[in-house]
Amino acid sequence: METSKIVSTAMKIHYITQLNTYVLDQNVDFIYYHELISIPDFMPGSGEADVLNFNKKIKQRMHLYSYINEWGLHYFGYSFKEKEDVYTIIIGPYFENTPNLFRLSREYNFSNKQSNDLRVVSDKISILTIEQASGFAAVLQEVDKMINNETTPTIIIEEKNNNFASKKIDNINVDEDAELVKLRYKVEKDFMHAVEYGDKTSALKLISSDNMLFSFSERFPTQPLRRLKNLRIVLNTLLRTAARNSDVPAILIHHISEKYAFEIEHANNIASINQLQDRMIEEYCDLVTSNTLRNYSRMTQRVIEHLLSFYDKQINKEELALLCDTHAGYLSRKFKQETELTITAYQQMIRLSKAKHLLKTETLSIEEIAWVIGYEDPSYFARVFKKDIGCTPSEYRDGKIQ
Repeated sequence: METSKIVSTAMKIHYITQLNTYVLDQNVDFIYYHELISIPDFMPGSGEADVLNFNKKIKQRMHLYSYINEWGLHYFGYSFKEKEDVYTIIIGPYFENTPNLFRLSREYNFSNKQSNDLRVVSDKISILTIEQASGFAAVLQEVDKMINNETTPTIIIEEKNNNFASKKIDNINVDEDAELVKLRYKVEKDFMHAVEYGDKTSALKLISSDNMLFSFSERFPTQPLRRLKNLRIVLNTLLRTAARNSDVPAILIHHISEKYAFEIEHANNIASINQLQDRMIEEYCDLVTSNTLRNYSRMTQRVIEHLLSFYDKQINKEELALLCDTHAGYLSRKFKQETELTITAYQQMIRLSKAKHLLKTETLSIEEIAWVIGYEDPSYFARVFKKDIGCTPSEYRDGKIQ
């Protein structure tokens, strides 16, 4: 059996399931390896640990196995023999149920960054119904047939209807092409400027979903979805650069950039990828409007970026001063002068903003939200929240105050 046929079949299974797909030979060498999701170091089964452990436990050939690690990550495995060689194909991970991220974060004492990384990774891992998992398992059991059977269809081509006259398309001459390139760069420059100032009205007028100037239909003419994905990747890069030019904290840009990179890669039809463009422009412009630090000194910018990254930790002003190469007293005075808030008050503002977001978008309990944003005492969190927002966290979640 040629290895190329096994790899080709593994690729088909990956495209069907959209799960990480691995093929190992009898020497435990990977002959195929396609990961959409990488398990971070702080999670059980990080890297390929789950896959290698699962492979060790598969003993019987031509038999389907299911593996579940300690965090509830599921995998399917199937081992088969061809002539004298043994191969194992493994797909996963996926969840059967939404994991309790709060419980895991507390149990493993994760930092805020690790908790955020856990949330990002968990959002990317598919949650399969019993029917979906059963279907993927059935596909895996057919790997032998898929390897040995050709999948070349009989092609039926409808004859051309001669009643319709073909239209002649004139080639664009060199001068016209050069003018088009100049126009595109001019529009791109104006677009970047608009985003840098959070002007989404102007940005959308310059590059909107119905603007054919940036359709680049000549690229990948037979692969429109791939062409549109490439364009959205470029757009994500432009928007990320514009936001950074506006001194938006890098961690905020990273979160939105990663979110859209994932959505772009997993879009499976033209309609969904088309809808992304305007949404990306609007969200990045809103990000700039709400979070630009361009009016602050570099020292204050560094403090704010630090607070955004470690809002759940106690503030150590001496460490902050060392980070900014200054004295704690001067740092506190300068920060309040520029922001009109103390460093502690600014951190509290970030915490409560995060709490408001979680109350509206997550099903976490009030105790869990308090812990996530850095308050050990839920009752103290509730008092701070009510004093600042004007209602209790529960009342805010119920929509009494927007």
